[in-house]
Amino acid sequence: MSDKSDEKGGKKPSSGALRRGSRLAAVQALYQLSLSGEETDDIAVEDAIIEFLTHRPGAEMPEDAYAEVDGDLFSDLVRGTRRHQKGLIKILNKALPTRWRFERLDRILAEVLGCAAYEMKYRPDVPVAVIINEYVEITKAFYEGKEGGFINGILQEVAQNLRADEVLEHRNERAKNT
Repeated sequence: MSDKSDEKGGKKPSSGALRRGSRLAAVQALYQLSLSGEETDDIAVEDAIIEFLTHRPGAEMPEDAYAEVDGDLFSDLVRGTRRHQKGLIKILNKALPTRWRFERLDRILAEVLGCAAYEMKYRPDVPVAVIINEYVEITKAFYEGKEGGFINGILQEVAQNLRADEVLEHRNERAKNT
């Protein structure tokens, strides 16, 4: 059996596909937690993580297919986003238009933004451009309208506020290559 196949003889998902599946599953788990309507405690968060990792073969994707997940990344995203939720909301409210406070957002959009803001603030190992692209694509899995552009604009602002040096470096690199 080659390194590129799993125990069933199928192809192993790439590390990028695992990370994208983990992010999508984290947004789904966070959404599920938000439906309780109460502030989530650590036990509820751990229960949600266990449920997703035990009872779901992967993150639900369009066309009822499933993507495998990296359990460690998934768990970190769910725990971290919930643990730092109040601070992340403050970060997001600075980037959101005045008429749109975090609390007014559609729950899925709120969870996408919260999870992305967590990665930007607490996962410096992940490039800003990757974070933005991943969460815009995840948004498109849920919406067919302009929501992807909305998420992109907010995350660009968050990136500028949290990682201005990285954003500038990325812009300079792109300008050099054009």
